[in-house]
Amino acid sequence: MASHVVSAMAITRPGPKRNLRCWSELPVDIMRLIFERLGFADFERAKSVCSTWNTGSRQSKPSNKIPWMILRPEEKNYCLLFNPEDREGKLYKTQHLGDAFTDSHCLATCGSWLLMDPSYGNREGPLYILHLLTRERINLPPTTSDQRPGSLILWIDDKTKDYLVIGETLVYLKKGDNSWKKISEGIQDQEDMVFKDHKLYCLANDELSIFDFSGEFPLQVSRVSIGGGCVIPEKRGLMVRLPRIPWHVQEDRSRNNVVVTVRGDVLIVRSESPFMSETWNFEIFKMDSSKGLEEIVSLGDEAIVLNLGITVLAKHQEGVISNCIYFTGDEINWYDTEIFVFNLDTKKVEQLPPLVSSSASFSRARWFLPSFRND
Repeated sequence: MASHVVSAMAITRPGPKRNLRCWSELPVDIMRLIFERLGFADFERAKSVCSTWNTGSRQSKPSNKIPWMILRPEEKNYCLLFNPEDREGKLYKTQHLGDAFTDSHCLATCGSWLLMDPSYGNREGPLYILHLLTRERINLPPTTSDQRPGSLILWIDDKTKDYLVIGETLVYLKKGDNSWKKISEGIQDQEDMVFKDHKLYCLANDELSIFDFSGEFPLQVSRVSIGGGCVIPEKRGLMVRLPRIPWHVQEDRSRNNVVVTVRGDVLIVRSESPFMSETWNFEIFKMDSSKGLEEIVSLGDEAIVLNLGITVLAKHQEGVISNCIYFTGDEINWYDTEIFVFNLDTKKVEQLPPLVSSSASFSRARWFLPSFRND
C-alpha cells in the first residue's frame, strides 16, 4: 500500500468555508471536552475552525498524546512525519528546515523540538534546537569538537523557551549558561538516561541514580543498585568474522534501558539477541522500593516507546498497540534504522509500519511526541 505525502502545513489548514454559526456558539465547557479528546493533528485543525474555537483551544489541555514518527529522507532538508492514528497512511512533509539541516544529526527530541548537531558538515558549528513545524531555531553556546557530549537529552518549555540539555558524560547546559556544568563526578559509563517531570534517571554501572532538576542546581535524590534481577549488558562474539554473514549477528548482543511509565513507575527493559540470531527478546523489570527489581510480564493498557524512555496509554487508541515495545534497530545495537514493535503477548518482533518503511530511503527514523500549542 503506497503512502500519501502531504505538506505538514495541511495539519493546520482549514477546509472549505461552511455555515459554522451553531458550532461557534458551543458552550466553553463542551468545547473544552471536545479539545481534550483530540489527537495532535485534529487539535491543530480544530483550532482553525473559527475564532471562537481558537480561543477555546487555549483553555484546553489535550491528554491524547500519541507518538509520531520522524522520517529523514537521505540528503534532504526536510522531514516526513507519520501519524499512527491516520488510517490512510499519509506522510506529512515539513517545510524547508534550513541549509544546515541536511548535514545535521538529530541527537534528541522534546515535543516538536529537535536537538541538532551540524558537526557532520562543520566540526565547529554550534549545536542548535529546531522546531519541526515553526522552524524556530535556538543556537547553543559554541563548543569545539572535543567538548561535544555524545548522546544527549533535551527538555524545553514551549512558552518561555527555557531549555535544558544533558550529555551522556553527565554534564548539562541551561538557558543562559555559556559552558557545560558537571552533574556528578562519581558516575561513569552511563548506559541510558531518561528525563521526565524535572527528574533525570541515569542507568550506569549496575546502578540507577535519580537527579532532581526542579531547583537552581541538580540534586541527587536516589541511588539504587539493580544487581540481581538484571545483568550488565555485554557483547561476546567470534575473534574471526565469518564471510557472507552480517558481522553484528556474530555476537551476543544485549542492552538495558530505563523507562518511566505514565504513572511514574521506573522500569528496566533488557533486550537480548543470542549469537548468530537476528531475533530479539525483551524482559521488563519494575523498580520496587522494598523488593528491588521485580519482573513483570504485562504492560496492561500501556506501550513502551523505547527511544523516548516512556510509556503511553494505548487503550482505545488508533495506531498504538498496548503491551508492546516500540523501538528502532540502532537503539539496541541492531545497526539498523527501521522501526519495529515487540509484542509481549506473542513474543514476536515485527517491522512497523511496512507502508512507511518501504516508501522511501531514510537515513534515520525515530519517535517523538508532538507539542500541543495553545497560542
